[in-house]
Amino acid sequence: MASCGTFLLRAAGVSTSARAANVAKCPTSRGRLVPSAAAAGGELHPRTPCAAVGGAAPRVRRAELGSRHVQPQQRPGGRGGELFVTQALTTGSQKDEDKGFESLQNLGLGDIGINLEALSRDIGIVDSTETMSLNREFSIPGFIRISDGRGGLPKVTLTHPSGSATDIYLHGANILSWVLANGGEVFYTPDGIPFSDAAPIEWGTPFCFPQFGEGGERAGTPPSLLNPLPVDGFANTMQWSIVQTSLGENKRGEFPYVVIELKDTEASRAMWNHNFHLTMEISLEHTAIDVVLKVKNTGTTNLEYAAALKSHVAIADALQPSMSYVGLDKCVFLDNTVHPTKPRVRFTEDLENDQWLHLDGRTDRVYLNTKNDTGVEVGTGCTVFLRNMCPVGVNGFGDRAVFNPWVEGSAEHYRWYTGLAIGAIGKLIKVEPEREHTSQMRFEVVDVVQTQMKKDRKEMYKKLSVGEMTKRPVYDLLVHELPTDLQ
Repeated sequence: MASCGTFLLRAAGVSTSARAANVAKCPTSRGRLVPSAAAAGGELHPRTPCAAVGGAAPRVRRAELGSRHVQPQQRPGGRGGELFVTQALTTGSQKDEDKGFESLQNLGLGDIGINLEALSRDIGIVDSTETMSLNREFSIPGFIRISDGRGGLPKVTLTHPSGSATDIYLHGANILSWVLANGGEVFYTPDGIPFSDAAPIEWGTPFCFPQFGEGGERAGTPPSLLNPLPVDGFANTMQWSIVQTSLGENKRGEFPYVVIELKDTEASRAMWNHNFHLTMEISLEHTAIDVVLKVKNTGTTNLEYAAALKSHVAIADALQPSMSYVGLDKCVFLDNTVHPTKPRVRFTEDLENDQWLHLDGRTDRVYLNTKNDTGVEVGTGCTVFLRNMCPVGVNGFGDRAVFNPWVEGSAEHYRWYTGLAIGAIGKLIKVEPEREHTSQMRFEVVDVVQTQMKKDRKEMYKKLSVGEMTKRPVYDLLVHELPTDLQ
């Protein structure tokens, strides 16, 4: 994926940039072969969850075309019935954007009543003036680009030299999409979800601050609140600003990162009367995303808050046994599904399978002080790990939350994602005036599946145990001991 450029629609037979990637036919989720009707900004959404890193899954790009399906027409010499989306490797100049707009005109979409100006903004051919200004200031060709995404909301796209890419929306600091080099999508965002700056983006990986969850007596609630905060706080509804973009370097070579910030406002103080300055550094490596969160107390009173990254991990199918949570054993968890307001304390040792967790219904739990190798086996041969990278002794992101509304709450989507959050939820973070607290965490995709081996071993042990329990002594019967009719 190019880090900067213009999305172009290409029906078969319409020429595009010679350097554009010819991407395969655009399948949508679960086998349908028509482009989705969701309003989106040319998002990267392959139709499979992340496969094994070494796999060869094709990368698929899809254009979301407002509320209409665009039916590609048969053209002479073309391959009718296919809709392609390509990304020209341009510098984002006005000249290239004009060419992109002309390409839309050549498709004849205006003749069937589609507003070409609105469509061009939706799929990223023409960005807003503010976004183009940000792109000129902060873009790095081949690595970082700022453009308008779904709902016209600005996003930062980081691209790694390996081909992986991630979209970070400035509205709420949401890491919405992460596509691996083999084309697999790590985070789940369904089609047709409207995006607006008036509401939080609830899919992908929202950032929760200064509260996690619904508040009240549940874990993740800041103390001394006169009025309840919104679910998951308010940082996910605020507009973050770009501070810096740059390139780092490790043994694999260069990688891009962006630093964004958020400060308290009059609106935030009306909900939570504290002064703060948040900065979040997000860097993209080959198969990992590193996040560094710094919270500075700019007020005169102590600051106590919860913070978490709440990921919706794309999976093959929640109903299949190959999907499991790992690393959540030997700890305490709070179950929020038993009582509407009061969580119930549970111990993983009391569960039938404490070494892994497979969902079979509505789930809303907070695991306290977990192991560091916590993650989700997505069902495709790999595991998505969420790791706390804070130094030993630092109160960082040591808690996890597991959630899925199941069929009762999300009948259309519950099978294709599972929720795993990492953060400071059970034990809140305290910061004194003019002091700063730093939390570090990492998302990482690894070609490993541990649970199936454990399940096989447990099943074998169970069979052997049952065999031993039902084993009876063997003895011989003498002839005179047999019944008369058997002698």
